[in-house]
Amino acid sequence: MNVYSAFVQQLINGVSIGFVYALIALGYTMVYGVLRMINFAHGQLFTIGPMVILTLLEMTHLTDHFHRLIVPLSPAQAFLVLVLAIVVGGAAAGVVGLITERVAYRPLRKASSMAMILAALGLSIFMQNATMLIFGAETKGFPKLLPTARFRVFGAIVSGSQVVIAAITVVLLAALFYFVNRTYWGRSMRAVAEDKEAASLMGANPTQAIALIFLIGPALGGASGVLYSMQYQRAIYSMGNVIGMKGWIVSILGGIGNLKGAVVAGLLLGIVETFITGYLPVVTGGALGTEYRDVFAFLLLILMLFVRPQGLFGETVQAK
Repeated sequence: MNVYSAFVQQLINGVSIGFVYALIALGYTMVYGVLRMINFAHGQLFTIGPMVILTLLEMTHLTDHFHRLIVPLSPAQAFLVLVLAIVVGGAAAGVVGLITERVAYRPLRKASSMAMILAALGLSIFMQNATMLIFGAETKGFPKLLPTARFRVFGAIVSGSQVVIAAITVVLLAALFYFVNRTYWGRSMRAVAEDKEAASLMGANPTQAIALIFLIGPALGGASGVLYSMQYQRAIYSMGNVIGMKGWIVSILGGIGNLKGAVVAGLLLGIVETFITGYLPVVTGGALGTEYRDVFAFLLLILMLFVRPQGLFGETVQAK
């Protein structure tokens, strides 16, 4: 593989993981846009999707105890299982997100921001330990439901799984943007984010709009968790920690509360990380390895806070 092909390969890999970051970041930015709070438990909802799917696949006898497919599936059957896994995994995370809003956040809606932050931190710790107790602490394999075909694009190799992940993510993002911008409930959510009191006077229901956000955001997170586990063929109860933090970084980079910014920043972070992973050991002669990719994510955040604190698409707020 020549230099040009290697560059294209890293770019494709970066876009693939960037889509996952974008989906997880949308949950953070939607909640913050309305409640002005950081939902630290959102990273744990990322884990709910793949864990529920692993359990269902084993219960339906499609996989064995080691989570390997024991029933041969045709391409059409594999695609159907894939779609169902994304829908069910996302729905499971969405239901859990809805429950957390009703039980943990709604009673504190008029409390101080510090109380909301402490509640989110406590809920994150609780959910991680609950996930470990329910699904186990060991790293689990995840069945390969994505296609294994490979294609060459400008000398780089694109796997069928990357194409499917990109296509599904684009569909999910398009559906979300259509919902937010073109439907009654989407307009209600935007109105509540702008001004809760004025929105309620115009007929919007802030309580229902906020609940809907806690359903949609976690559902996207759970779906991205399923895609992530399918791509890397593993799942563990704590995998939402780092991925959740990456999602929060992406939401800040893009401009907290801005959906378009979350998508662009997710792709940007994915590309930067992938290029660092590919070229850092070469540039430093092996002194710095791929394990430093997470460090550079935080360095990118720090740089953005210095250069443009409001993020790529955030608005500057003038002090009164």
